[in-house]
Amino acid sequence: MALALSLSLSLSLLLVGGVVVRAQPFDYPTAKPSTRWANTDASLPHHVTYADGSVARAALLRLNPAGYGPSYAFGFFCTNHQAPPCAEFLLAVAVVYCNSGGLMTSVVAGIPQVVWSANRGQPVGEGASAELTAAGDLVLRSATGAVVWSSGTAGRSVAAMAVTRDGNLVLLDARNATVWQSFDHPTDALLVGQSLRAGARLVANSSAANWSASRLYLTVADDSLSAYVDAKPPQRYYHLGFSKAAGAYATYANGSLAVFDPAAAPAASTPPLATIQLPEVGAGTVQYMRLEHDGHLRLYEWNPAGWAPVFDVLRLFPDDCAFPTVCGAYGVCTDMQCSCPDAANFRAVDFRRPNRGCVPTAPVACGGPPARLVSLPGLAYFNDPATSLKALERVSDAACRKACLDECRCAAAQFVYGADAGDGFCYLQSEVLSMETSRPEVVHYNSTMHLKVRATRRPSAGF
Repeated sequence: MALALSLSLSLSLLLVGGVVVRAQPFDYPTAKPSTRWANTDASLPHHVTYADGSVARAALLRLNPAGYGPSYAFGFFCTNHQAPPCAEFLLAVAVVYCNSGGLMTSVVAGIPQVVWSANRGQPVGEGASAELTAAGDLVLRSATGAVVWSSGTAGRSVAAMAVTRDGNLVLLDARNATVWQSFDHPTDALLVGQSLRAGARLVANSSAANWSASRLYLTVADDSLSAYVDAKPPQRYYHLGFSKAAGAYATYANGSLAVFDPAAAPAASTPPLATIQLPEVGAGTVQYMRLEHDGHLRLYEWNPAGWAPVFDVLRLFPDDCAFPTVCGAYGVCTDMQCSCPDAANFRAVDFRRPNRGCVPTAPVACGGPPARLVSLPGLAYFNDPATSLKALERVSDAACRKACLDECRCAAAQFVYGADAGDGFCYLQSEVLSMETSRPEVVHYNSTMHLKVRATRRPSAGF
């Protein structure tokens, strides 16, 4: 009995900055109005600085059912810093590794994995605060007191806030009914059990070091699960079609990402409209998927060595060169190596980093100087023909080039044909992202890219 009491006391103490303070309980996943948390070490004593300089400050913690291992924390997290000290924080839900005392540990391998955030485009600094107000609103304020984000739930009878066992941050009323939940507002990641509802978007970060939303997104329409680049019009780089169903939604379950018809019977007894098979979650661990800045939707899982990708969900034909940002704007991907399409008309953004893309040496714009086309046989483009600016069928290469020159918004035209270059398909593009070397032996068609540039001169290769 005395030994058990001694152990209990020892686990309730935490060494912070050389001072012994009383630690949080093992598991503290709930809060009630009014509760306020400041983004400081003093306000949130359960905090950790990791080997890479990342910082986690837990306000709520839902400990793994095993009593240790990957767990879900709500609080302030800084993981995208360039150099110490960590200065930009997200109010977020993250997966953290906890030891048997319920403390965040594994400072080398267990870097926090942010899976939802309130303020991805507007990080806050030291001294910011989060509050579950008496009116039931969850509010994030900067250190100056300015409102950065709120759940918009004031006056909706919120009686409690909790982090659930599946990582969902929920606001509940007195009857435990959900008033608001983070699962309904995904950022760039999905957790097992979470759905991507009709019209919602999973939006990738701009880069590994920039949390702001990029132009890449995944969404569910009535007839497809699709990934796009947000352009005018959006350019689609992944498409999983299914029978049309109003309000279709995708659910990330253990072992699958499946699309369901909300008008059908419960999912347990009705086959999904479409399914992508995934590796099942290992016992005692956590898995999540993230749409990343390179366009890949990757599955990550915790193992004793740390977080590791275990599956690439979006498989593109014919290979990874078909991702839209693999070589940057105007870049050409060949066997996963990047280059510029034509040294006479394009230059690299950064010669040391070919994947940053290229720019025309003589760019063109609507209403500007006259344009011409640089014709590059053997190059292809990722955009789905159905989402091109314009598609022309049974036309010649010359007609395709003329259509692009006649259309002010056309930045490039892809001409696709079989044995007869006089009878092909023409797809006009409003913007040029990554291109790829065509592989006729694999795709069974030929492809030429015609890129619009300023008509300052007319080399023989141009039109």
